[in-house]
Amino acid sequence: MKVFSHFFSIIIIASISAPAQAIDLSGYYENTLMPEYSDRAEDHLLDASKLRLDFSTGGGDDNLEFRGNVNFIAYHSDIILDVTPYLPESIADSLHEREIPAEIRLDRSRIFLDNAYLTWRIGQLRLRAGRQQLSWGPAYSFNPTDLFHKKDLFDPTYEKEGVTALRLDYRWGIGGQVALVTVPGVKLDQAGYALRIATHVSAIGYDAALTLHQIEDSTSLDPDSLRSLHQRRRAVGLDFSGGLLGLGVWLEGNYNLMETGDDFTRIAAGFDYTLENGLYMMFEGLYNGRAEDKTPYPVTDWLESIYFGEPVARYRFLAGIRKDLSDLVEGSVYWFGGADGSMVLNPRLDASIAQNADLTLFGAATFGKKDGQFPPGNYAVTARVTVYF
Repeated sequence: MKVFSHFFSIIIIASISAPAQAIDLSGYYENTLMPEYSDRAEDHLLDASKLRLDFSTGGGDDNLEFRGNVNFIAYHSDIILDVTPYLPESIADSLHEREIPAEIRLDRSRIFLDNAYLTWRIGQLRLRAGRQQLSWGPAYSFNPTDLFHKKDLFDPTYEKEGVTALRLDYRWGIGGQVALVTVPGVKLDQAGYALRIATHVSAIGYDAALTLHQIEDSTSLDPDSLRSLHQRRRAVGLDFSGGLLGLGVWLEGNYNLMETGDDFTRIAAGFDYTLENGLYMMFEGLYNGRAEDKTPYPVTDWLESIYFGEPVARYRFLAGIRKDLSDLVEGSVYWFGGADGSMVLNPRLDASIAQNADLTLFGAATFGKKDGQFPPGNYAVTARVTVYF
């Protein structure tokens, strides 16, 4: 807390003493209530608050710009989440036999520097250093070419945290880009590297990009010890997006060469369309060559999904519709499913309740096969109020 007190004191002093380089402050406060119901566990209520403070200075005609944000997250309810209802009974029994806790423990409160980076521009060249977003790829439900960000499936305030990196971009024309990224590791030889070459193919009207990665991967578990495996991972990826016969289409995928594990391919592809009455429709499919294609899925696949956000099944589908119900209210329904016969339904309502406040209501209900990637009998309703300043 003292560190952050000093940090914000410096911001305030700097903004007062140097008006020519005033620091802009903004952000939001958010409260999330999520009651959960399950056929296999006790009801649970999760109550969380989040305060995000964004700060920036420079930009405009300046060659140097600094941006960042600090997040304050506090849980006001039970911080021990039982993940048993999200697992098939056979997997839960296996974890119990091996005396592996089927729980996720959240920090009661957390304060962390989410993003903080310095950007230097000269002509078409941009250099960015610090904690920053490194997300690539046009897919919605899962991005095969995003190898730097960890997904947290059990955090209701979830946003992708920034990654400490040095990034150099050169841009030209429409969609032309070369990006070089390096991410430091615990040791010098564990650093991650990435290269992205993108362009707009005017002849067909598509944006296309080639990505190359080399990282230290820790998203797989040893089947015997269930400890994280650290191995060199190299990947070559491709993504493109554009239009076809009135449809918006996209594809994103990569081939992963693993140092000790099996090599695998991941591909996400989809399309969307908006009717004249404003109804938006979309569909996306994911092929995950790293996972098994038959149930029951191994214990390791389930734990990798919980710990690292890895898809537990080989096939997953997403379909959804969205429409403005009024000038201030938008409704949507999304459906996740798989070839294993399991599914989850997500209805959602987004409303602007004031000039600087939004209300979001969304639910989740799982159905289908017991051994599938979405075990049935789980229900949740989430209410979220966000106030911007």
